[in-house]
Amino acid sequence: MRALVLAAAVDVFAEKGLAGATTREIAERAGVGEPTMFRIYGSKERIFEAAVLAPFDVFIEAFTERWLAAPLPGGEPADVLAQFVSELHRLVGENRALFAAVAGTDQLGAGLQRALGRLEQVGDAIAETHDLVFDVPVAVRIAMVAVTATTLVEGSVFPEEQRGQRMLDELTRMLVGATLHRPDRTL
Repeated sequence: MRALVLAAAVDVFAEKGLAGATTREIAERAGVGEPTMFRIYGSKERIFEAAVLAPFDVFIEAFTERWLAAPLPGGEPADVLAQFVSELHRLVGENRALFAAVAGTDQLGAGLQRALGRLEQVGDAIAETHDLVFDVPVAVRIAMVAVTATTLVEGSVFPEEQRGQRMLDELTRMLVGATLHRPDRTL
């Protein structure tokens, strides 16, 4: 039953966003009663979090496990960021409407922060392994937003010849450059 509700919620939230979606419509599409749905999730906001955050959580979990278990803890910054950019771009592209719905709300607060906290572990490992100085919590969020926003506006901002791998390579280069930047400590 949870799977039915989440599948219906993904569709409704992708079409209408959080504000425009109704629990009645989600329940009808799922073929369950609203009271049953509320017993499972408690509120529309919790359904939204479960439906929308799930694909991002799966991505973050696999990504962090892979790089924290790497022979070089955290991996090489260029390799880690290239994979992050490529995989997050694919995830956002495949779930464009859901990520656009997320961009218009702050309802994912705690769940999103937990996921980003796991991603910070990779950033911490990179910083420690390579003796880099950067604000890991802020850098992780900037990287996530940069990839997500770039993917969401790719079709309208980038001419055809700049899209795809060319765009991803440049985004990766910029993130790697920022990560490897060593501030002048004499200032």
